[in-house]
Amino acid sequence: MNSYLNKLSFIFTSIWVGGLWAMLMVTYVIFNIIPSSYIAGVIVSNLFTYINIFGMVTLVLALIYGFHIESIRFFKKIQAWLALFILVIVCISFFGINPILEALKVEAFPKEVMESVFADRFSAWHGIASIAYLIQCILGIFLLLKSR
Repeated sequence: MNSYLNKLSFIFTSIWVGGLWAMLMVTYVIFNIIPSSYIAGVIVSNLFTYINIFGMVTLVLALIYGFHIESIRFFKKIQAWLALFILVIVCISFFGINPILEALKVEAFPKEVMESVFADRFSAWHGIASIAYLIQCILGIFLLLKSR
């Protein structure tokens, strides 16, 4: 049973990390196909919400599984700290940065946020979110490599 759970945890983590990298391409394509950056932003924002929720669930399950199998010794492994650090980044992005970006969009309405007085703040927070996302992508690969 433990081998089955280990494989299942690895599969979910692989799907999530692959989804992170795929979102980079999907975002690029959506913003180039859809003429309205507002509509493209709404679509991409929803996709990021789903991938973040899936990531939080996957990381929590991986941490629970690792702790269940190895008890406190699990936290001596780099996988535990990688998963925990990535989970913190995902939670900060999801519960902290994304609500700020959404609030700026709402405050700018009916204009697009980049045409409003909030453009500088939105750009700064969007840059922070992008850096956090890139860190998730890179650390996710390291997590997969250490898990195998």
